[in-house]
Amino acid sequence: MPQSVIKSDGEEQKFSPFKLRRSLRRAGVDAQTIDDIVADVSKGRGKVTTNDIHKKTYKKLVKCDRPMAARYNLKRALSELGPSGYPFEQFFSRLLEAKGYDVVTNKIVRGMCVSHEVDVLGTKDKKHFVFECKFHNRTRYKSDIQTVLYMKARYDDIRARWEQRESTKDHIHKVWIVTNTQFTSEARRYARCASVGLMAWRQPAGHSLAEMIEETGLHPITALTSLTKKQKAYIVSHDLVLCREAESKRNVLIRAGVRGDKLKRVIREAEEICRCA
Repeated sequence: MPQSVIKSDGEEQKFSPFKLRRSLRRAGVDAQTIDDIVADVSKGRGKVTTNDIHKKTYKKLVKCDRPMAARYNLKRALSELGPSGYPFEQFFSRLLEAKGYDVVTNKIVRGMCVSHEVDVLGTKDKKHFVFECKFHNRTRYKSDIQTVLYMKARYDDIRARWEQRESTKDHIHKVWIVTNTQFTSEARRYARCASVGLMAWRQPAGHSLAEMIEETGLHPITALTSLTKKQKAYIVSHDLVLCREAESKRNVLIRAGVRGDKLKRVIREAEEICRCA
């Protein structure tokens, strides 16, 4: 069994078969396959990285069950929604819509002092929420306190004007910053004090990005194992961001070079991922 695991931030910790089992269970992998993978990974010796473990596990899942491999690879699939942050904003807006929000993206909103472009403006039960999406194409990157300070200042300016308007002054408003990775500890401390909502990959419990994906069953198209990186980049840049959109937007897949039997495989895999949700 590996003696220790080196995380992406350089921290070293004891290898935990429990954590590996938990991540595989979350992906819906069956018990026997989990036992086989954990036994194989545990054969290693010395120090390994989390990336080593992920690659080995992912490779084995691809061989036995591609839809499960896609679900296991979900966090890294989100990091492939770049390079710009726009596809991630579109993906998150679809999650909100599935949760019953009325959504407007990239809206110019007037503040007391200046106007601001809001990534996502969500309304539900007569409550308004401003969402700022912070996309990172590397899973080890974290959103820092500067991000929270900047968004809090923008939101305060927007709210100052809204509170002067009779139609909105009694509504409950809140700002949320959403990232596909994590926040620094300093950013989290300030956000708690300043009443800024933070949504990260696994935080906060009950309202995390991962849980929203699990609840809605919406998976990013970049989770598909049968697409190349180049094809994924083209597809997300042309507004195909969900697995469940693969059939209805097959023309985008064709223009990305996905044709013939491969097109059938891609659409089938996308449908199987959605059925697993």
